[in-house]
Amino acid sequence: MLDAQYRTVAPVERWLEAHRHLWSPNTVRGYAIALAQWWTFLEIRDQQEQWDEIGVTVMTGFLSWLRNGRTVEHTVSAQEREPAAQTLEARLGAVMSFYLWHGEVFGVSAAARLQRSTPRRFRSRGLLAHLDARTAPRPSPIVRVRSARHRDRTPVLLPTEIQTILDECAVADPVTGDWRGNLRDRLLFALLAETGCRLGEVLGMRICDFVLGRGGTAYIEIVPRAGNQNGARVKMMRPRRVYVGAGLETLFADYLTHLACCQRILKIDPFRDRES
Repeated sequence: MLDAQYRTVAPVERWLEAHRHLWSPNTVRGYAIALAQWWTFLEIRDQQEQWDEIGVTVMTGFLSWLRNGRTVEHTVSAQEREPAAQTLEARLGAVMSFYLWHGEVFGVSAAARLQRSTPRRFRSRGLLAHLDARTAPRPSPIVRVRSARHRDRTPVLLPTEIQTILDECAVADPVTGDWRGNLRDRLLFALLAETGCRLGEVLGMRICDFVLGRGGTAYIEIVPRAGNQNGARVKMMRPRRVYVGAGLETLFADYLTHLACCQRILKIDPFRDRES
């Protein structure tokens, strides 16, 4: 990241470099954008040299600057409306993460000034209250984005809607039993629906990662790989195992049979686009 004089901003670069091996490139890019906006704000106030001495007042000013129409260099079009609350939360979260890391590694005192001295109370969660006991109370940021209490429900696909998507990809012929349509797409969406994996994790799978049950329970190994040709990555590069049902196991076996019958060479990535 560069400042107004096209010099490398060393504190931000140190933070980004420490997280590049854990986070995906898109995540790093998103945090870098937030920190670029933060550094531009400090330069406008001529406080970039005192970046490690800021307090709540400066952070509040940054939030107002984002909300009330900031000036961005090299912008293609003017900002049309106020950023959404989720965007503002992401920007503040990136800046807080930046200062917390510098506080832990280099002892920057600004991180302590930006947090409450006593933990914030947890919001009541009814039947999920037992989950709060697993998380130790910890200080929370003082500057927060006020959002509406009544939020829209998280969009969730119903089982009938999921089945409609699968059937639009491919269906089995009731007479011959052969699949009609794009079997690859059906397997892709079936994996997403049953395992809860991210799209990048499924696109980075290899045939050997799907272990057939053979009398037991089939499962998928989520294996972090940095060299996937399509750039697919596992969340936080952490391996895990996901058990799947017999229906998905059968669908995967049918897909391999389909590839073999088409006389295609099985490569390491079973989800790469191929002509039918």
